[in-house]
Amino acid sequence: MKRDFALRIDSLLVGVRSSLNVLVEYMRDHIAKGDVSDEEFKKYVHFIGKSMYGTIEFSNELYRLFPDITPDEVKGEPPKSD
Repeated sequence: MKRDFALRIDSLLVGVRSSLNVLVEYMRDHIAKGDVSDEEFKKYVHFIGKSMYGTIEFSNELYRLFPDITPDEVKGEPPKSD
């Protein structure tokens, strides 16, 4: 795999995680409206969490292959100031 390809894949994975987060918040907002029950929400959020975990593992593998594409937030280092 080429570095730039891995970087693009990781960017897409970040988007997937963002979309999954929006999905969880959308479902949570609709519990009170009766569109989804608490029990259903817990069941489905479990599937979403497993999906999110998979995307994180994928990104982590890309970071192992190409450490220089690892975001500062993941490295645990303080952000560099200009």
